[in-house]
Amino acid sequence: MPQNQINIAILDDHQIIIDGLKLLLESDSNINVVFEATSGSIFLRKLTEIDRIVDIVLLDLMMPEISGFEMALMLKKDYPEIKIIVLSMNIDGKSITELKAKAGIKGFLSKSVDKTELMLAIMTVNSGEEYFSQEAEREMDNYEKISKELEQITLTKREIEIIRLIDKGLINKEIAKKLFISEQTVTTHRKSILRKTGAHNVSTLLNFARKAHII
Repeated sequence: MPQNQINIAILDDHQIIIDGLKLLLESDSNINVVFEATSGSIFLRKLTEIDRIVDIVLLDLMMPEISGFEMALMLKKDYPEIKIIVLSMNIDGKSITELKAKAGIKGFLSKSVDKTELMLAIMTVNSGEEYFSQEAEREMDNYEKISKELEQITLTKREIEIIRLIDKGLINKEIAKKLFISEQTVTTHRKSILRKTGAHNVSTLLNFARKAHII
């Protein structure tokens, strides 16, 4: 066994994903897949039983029982020496930013990553640096930009309610009935919402609301 071999653990609820990752990783003599698990409870049990140090965990976010986010928080608390690289199909700026800030993840990649980038990420993270894919970096930048824009926008609770009802496809008359206000009041709120957000129509408003995680 090479002296500087990197010990990897994999947590993913799809065995086929695990098998694919192992096939890629074990072709490199610098990598040793110590163990794998398809659930959080199995992962934690194996982690306590293992007789060697785990350097890096490849972690899926969409997990039953214990979510990937919860697992990342647990690892940060109980095993701070373990570095986490998240592998996910969902590249969401808010989630990545929160994982980095609260759980201290060191990397984020799409599950569609190729072997070259996966190995680069592992080597980079193992050396003590961070590795976030270009897509992940872009989504974090977009989220930061939206967050700064939101700081300048003060939507009332009623306006947020109306945005969410617009997203459900309700027209002014239906919104008024649901909120027990007049149709004219709804119209006034909608004008205020468009003015505050800089949206020109419903489509751009809802696009903004999604990016801002209002809906």
